[in-house]
Amino acid sequence: MTRRRVILVGAARFAEEITDIAIDAGIDVAGWIEGLDPARADGAHVPPIIWVDAQATVEPETPIAPAIGSVRRGALMDRLVGEGRSLATIVHPSAVIARTAIVEDGCVIFPNVVVGARTRIGAGTIVNRGVLIGHHSVVGPGAFLAPGANVAGGVTIGRGVHVGIGAIVRDDCSIGDEATVGAGAVVVRDVPAGITVIGLPARPMERA
Repeated sequence: MTRRRVILVGAARFAEEITDIAIDAGIDVAGWIEGLDPARADGAHVPPIIWVDAQATVEPETPIAPAIGSVRRGALMDRLVGEGRSLATIVHPSAVIARTAIVEDGCVIFPNVVVGARTRIGAGTIVNRGVLIGHHSVVGPGAFLAPGANVAGGVTIGRGVHVGIGAIVRDDCSIGDEATVGAGAVVVRDVPAGITVIGLPARPMERA
């Protein structure tokens, strides 16, 4: 049986971690795509680092998965899909995904994640180690849930949202598109789109 292969979008330290997760999941990593600095392209690197403008020449049928921690990776992922790449999902074998949950294409699910019943994880989302997501929740595309985040049931998280390390989101709360929940924050009410909240309870961060 031929092993699955994937190319990761990202060529920094975070890509090393996701490479290990892919290997644990029985997936070979064929390369890393670098999108910022062409000087970092390195065919001798293991796996090879591929400059984004040349990526179409490298195993064009091999799908991609995100390996950039910032939610700003979305534009690069969209570009590569527009150039013909399909999306691969990587799920670490220690993750527990409810049988009624849906994980869309292009996600990375780290070790010791738990996803509850009837929950949907949107395309291109990264769910980092130890994250808990309760039942009947929706996580929008291109989100990032940092290590140890705890999302209760019935929560709606929008497109491109960053939920920080150890943050808690109370049941039935909604977090708008491109909002940021700071590390350790406790969300007890809805968060509007595009703002950053911090603290306990979470409140909008004051600008200097």
